[in-house]
Amino acid sequence: MGRQRDSKLVGTFGNVIFYNFRGEYCMRTKPVSVKRTRASVSSGLNFGKASKISAQIRKVVAPINPAQSDMRVLYRLTAALNKFITWKEKKDAASIKMPDKLPFISGFQFNDQADLSSIFAIRPSVKSPYQGLTEISFTPLVPSQSLQAPSNTNSILFKMILLGVSLDNAETDTPGKAEIEIPYSDEPFQPPVISIPATSKPEALVILVMAVQYMVYKNSEVELLNDKRKMPCGIVWTRNG
Repeated sequence: MGRQRDSKLVGTFGNVIFYNFRGEYCMRTKPVSVKRTRASVSSGLNFGKASKISAQIRKVVAPINPAQSDMRVLYRLTAALNKFITWKEKKDAASIKMPDKLPFISGFQFNDQADLSSIFAIRPSVKSPYQGLTEISFTPLVPSQSLQAPSNTNSILFKMILLGVSLDNAETDTPGKAEIEIPYSDEPFQPPVISIPATSKPEALVILVMAVQYMVYKNSEVELLNDKRKMPCGIVWTRNG
């Protein structure tokens, strides 16, 4: 704010505003308005969607996520979703075919102390034999050799949550949850096929989150191993449209 010395003007001339403030004649320049580009508006909207979806997913997977209180997971997931949404917009504009593994979110780890992708026996096959049903299957495995289980393990738990995400509305639903208990042994084991009703819209982003947990012997009792280094949890499968 500047004072007028030899004038008592009130009004606007060019980008200068002349006015009276508490008996003093003052002047100031107009504030500079910055016009946002279409790209900057779109970027802001995408980040808002990513933030909302990230919070929803984090809340849904909390029961199987050993790092649920780690806010860094929320920030990493928001960043991954934001990159994916931006990538998808460009892909759709260029009419590029959607890849089998969606970038930025496929293989996302909720617990950075344990990498689920390092357990090679966990490669779920996800199919939809008909509309409205999702089937999850695994290849046979030998628990003592394939699942990185501690020697005092009694059984291994596969816990799964299937999510449907509307990117347009930033809404997340949970078509279903499942759990498989695998006895710890040297014998081959065939995990059963899991069937989950799929209620998500065909164009939705579908995400399968999976956690591996170990039930171990301790003081003649069986309890859940609470070592985060042995509690992997991550996204093992994705599909969009």
